Amino acid sequence: MKPICLTVAGLHSFREKQVIDFKTLCEGGLFGIFGPTGSGKSSILDAMTLALYGNVERAANNTHGIMNHAENELSVAFTFELVNANGKKRYTVERTFKRSDEWRVKTSVSRLIEEGTERIVIADKMRDVDEWIRRLLGLEMKDFTRAVVLPQGKFAEFLSLKGVERRQMLQRLFNLERYGDELNEKLKTKLAMAAAKLDTIRAEQAGLGDASQAALAEQKRELEELARELARQKAHVAEITEQYERKKQLWQWQQEKQYAEQQIAKCYQEEERIATLERKQKKAEKAERLLPYWQQYEQTKQEVEKWEKELEATEQKLHAVRKQYEQAAEAYQLIRAKKAEEEPKWLEQKERLVKALQLLERMKSVAKEIDESKKKLTFLNEKEKQIKQALHELDGLYERALEKQKRLKEAWQQKQVDMQQKARIYKAYEAKKEWQALERALHEAQAEWQQKQKQHDELTKTIQVEMERSEAIVAKERAHFQRIEKLYHTVCEHETKLEKLLYKIKQAQKKAEQERMLHAASLLAASLHEGSPCPVCGATHHPNPAQPVATGNGHFSEEEQPLEQAQQLVAPLQTLKTKVQQLAELLAPEEVPLGGTEKMKREESDQDRSFIEQVTYLSVELKALQQDYVQCREETTKLLNERKAVDMRRQELLHQQAALAQEINERREKYNERLQMCQTQLKQWQEIYQDLAFDTIEQTMEQLQHDENEAQLLQERIEKSVHFLEEKKEERERWKEQWQQLEREKAEYMTLYQTKQKQYETYAQDLPFPVEEAAVAQLLNETEQQLVKLQQQETETYERWTNVQKQYQALEANYKAAQLAFSESQKRKEQAEADWHQQLEKNSWSESDDIRQALLTAEEKIFIAEQITQHRDKQLKWQNEWQRLTRMMNGEEITEEQWRQIEQLRMEEDAKLTECIERTASAKAKMEELEEKHTRFQELEQERIEVERLVRLYNELQRVLRGNSFVEFIAEEQLIRVTRDASERLGALTRQRYAIEVDSEGGFIIRDDANGGVRRPVTTLSGGETFLTSLSLALALSKQIQLRGEYPLQFFFLDEGFGTLDNELLDIVITALERLQTSDMAIGVISHVQELRARLPKRLVVEPAEPSGRGTRVRLETM
Repeated sequence: MKPICLTVAGLHSFREKQVIDFKTLCEGGLFGIFGPTGSGKSSILDAMTLALYGNVERAANNTHGIMNHAENELSVAFTFELVNANGKKRYTVERTFKRSDEWRVKTSVSRLIEEGTERIVIADKMRDVDEWIRRLLGLEMKDFTRAVVLPQGKFAEFLSLKGVERRQMLQRLFNLERYGDELNEKLKTKLAMAAAKLDTIRAEQAGLGDASQAALAEQKRELEELARELARQKAHVAEITEQYERKKQLWQWQQEKQYAEQQIAKCYQEEERIATLERKQKKAEKAERLLPYWQQYEQTKQEVEKWEKELEATEQKLHAVRKQYEQAAEAYQLIRAKKAEEEPKWLEQKERLVKALQLLERMKSVAKEIDESKKKLTFLNEKEKQIKQALHELDGLYERALEKQKRLKEAWQQKQVDMQQKARIYKAYEAKKEWQALERALHEAQAEWQQKQKQHDELTKTIQVEMERSEAIVAKERAHFQRIEKLYHTVCEHETKLEKLLYKIKQAQKKAEQERMLHAASLLAASLHEGSPCPVCGATHHPNPAQPVATGNGHFSEEEQPLEQAQQLVAPLQTLKTKVQQLAELLAPEEVPLGGTEKMKREESDQDRSFIEQVTYLSVELKALQQDYVQCREETTKLLNERKAVDMRRQELLHQQAALAQEINERREKYNERLQMCQTQLKQWQEIYQDLAFDTIEQTMEQLQHDENEAQLLQERIEKSVHFLEEKKEERERWKEQWQQLEREKAEYMTLYQTKQKQYETYAQDLPFPVEEAAVAQLLNETEQQLVKLQQQETETYERWTNVQKQYQALEANYKAAQLAFSESQKRKEQAEADWHQQLEKNSWSESDDIRQALLTAEEKIFIAEQITQHRDKQLKWQNEWQRLTRMMNGEEITEEQWRQIEQLRMEEDAKLTECIERTASAKAKMEELEEKHTRFQELEQERIEVERLVRLYNELQRVLRGNSFVEFIAEEQLIRVTRDASERLGALTRQRYAIEVDSEGGFIIRDDANGGVRRPVTTLSGGETFLTSLSLALALSKQIQLRGEYPLQFFFLDEGFGTLDNELLDIVITALERLQTSDMAIGVISHVQELRARLPKRLVVEPAEPSGRGTRVRLETM
């Protein structure tokens, strides 16, 4: 993780928006953040944690009092970069807070953005942003402030962590979750899946039934016997079918011949109707031949009448238009003469008026320019007065500024502070801040102690509740076990019923087979006659034939179907019984195993039911029992999961209770240690700074800072006054330049004014006559209207004359055309009349007969033609068919009785063949099913052995990984690795005096090599030694951290401790930090120590807020 940019506004002493470019700061590897005490240096780290986690570590309730008192809105934005093997990804997290009261704030905007060619918003809600940050970094806020960004008061916390807290922190820092909870969860899932698969395999094996090799051989022998019987029946059926097909063809020809004779008789009955249609068809054909001549004759008579009327009407119109033509020609000649006489006068007058109007326009334009020149000269005179006034005021301001600068320099001399006293106050103030940090830590330790005690009490209550839940689940399991036991007894009862039913059906089958044999013998005896040979033994004498027997309804195989169906129910019932028993063992293995069925309290009477009804009843009951089993299985799974969850929860709570008890003791010890440290440090402060008051050191510090700020402000004001005086001097020169430019403009406008005045007088002398502009325009308009009027009159009379001329010419042409058309129509009429009479004689048609009545429509013609054609074709068809059938029968005939007998015989033999085929197919299907079951059973057996092996391995692995022992082992190894690196760094910083080791309980101890390697607790170290030890651990830890196991940590911040080091140790630490500079790791230190500031090449300077209201500001410095 690498910081890129931080933006903050409204946080603590920050008011205006400030942007910190970490990309530039981190380029050198080592940089510093410097500024006076209280300037806002630590607030930069607060802004970073606020942006990432929405909290400030050192604030009450994490957000109380973090907003600047003069602002109502706080905003932070942090851009960072994550780098792994797949490349770089850049993110920006933005948060905005609004004030809700004097101390509290509420979130208004939370947003996480992925930077790229486009900015993609990944999350825009506070919880979603928090979750994404934890997912990306893999660190909680406490981990972040202990190992990455170390604010004031948190620097040595990792050094003093113990037990569970350190293990949990290391698990998150080094991404060890996958070896703890995640690994156990995966193993648990694998074990559950394997156990479920094993149950499924066992259930499927039980459901396959008897699939042995002996059953397979027996079924094969039965199939071969049925195949031989089927072959014999097929040969017999083939012989019968051949006889049937020959007689079937003869019977069909005989029926078709009778039908042909019936159709021929019908054709003779239709002969008269067809003759009438033929006569009607011939008359219509004659009428169609005469129709064009009659239509032509009628049409020519109508045309003669039409053109006669058209000729009379055209003659009348032509006479009227001739008079209009003569009047229009006379009017056109008169208006042309008038235009030739008046138009030249009006054109001459128009030319004179246009010239006068142009001169007036020019005079008007020149007058306007003269007026503008007067206004500009007036404006320039006024502006000259303003410039003179401004120069006078500027001279006075410049003199007053010189006097004020002198007074500021005198005040700045008075505000200078003694440097030695200043350094002593700073040290006293810092020492008190350290004591206050210890006091806060004391209160925190007390609060943690009380909080842990409260958690312990609440956890005890929760454990009691979980015990009650466990007892309730056990009661539910007992009740559910009784339900399963009842289901098992019901299945056993139905199994017993099925066995009894199978026995009854087989007995009924044997009885039916005996009756069938007796019936066959009686039928054979009935066909015997004295002297005829017996078909069985061949004897001709029959002294004792079998007597007829009663066989009921004659069906000897009605028990076969229920027997087969009942046998199909045996395996499912046995499978269901096994499943229910396994389910009961799974729920309560310690209970008494399920035994046989209880004695049935009532026996259902099945004597009145048929076998098929009893089998159907048992089949329906089986489906209902299977559904009950599914419900019981689901409820059992649910109860087992609940019991497992409750047991795990109870164990977890008991572990937490034990851990809390240990933590309560640790918190109590921690509180006592901090109380002792707080009292000791207060006593030391009072001994060292006897001349200063402990309670009022803050006021003394504020007064010192106030004086420094005042001096700084005076210095800035002096610098500003220098710039101000220079600016005013430059401004006076600019005013003088404007005055000179103004004088030049005045001379130019005066020359322009005089030139335009002369030009106006010249235009006035050139006017042809004195007149106003409006009068000239009116006269010009009247003249143009007269010219237009003459032109319009000429155009209108010309158009009227030409229109009447065109109309007259068109009517004259129409009259001649009408005369010609009338003459032609008379000729066509005479010719059509002659053709009409000639066709009447040729077709022997009486003129009195109406042609239109004899005509037929297209549909009628088609209908009549089709009727005639169909009749002739049908008559010919049936005559040919009768002759064909007579030839094919060749004199043979068959009676209906003979046909019925052969048909009945074929149906009986086909039924026997179908029965053989069905029995063979059924046996073959059973054979195939049995083979598949046998193969599947062998496959399942191999798979069961493999799955049982996996279950044993998973159980063994689960036993090995129980608890957190594996995670603790890996965390301890990582801690030893970090400690080894930290020990090397600490040795370099302390000239090999100290080293860090891990004790048997996973805590840190110090090995004092300068005193013979004596080992002692870290609490015995002084402030400077604690800082060096914590720094070594923090640097080693940050080097090993991989965020989420894939993103290297590329920066590290320190915010305390340098003030506790003497000059020699400080030089060693700075040298060590300088040697750590790499392109992959940036280290930032926050301090006010001047020696440290002088050694660092890049610095972020934090300027404190001003009493006038300006907030903290930042700026970048580079050596």
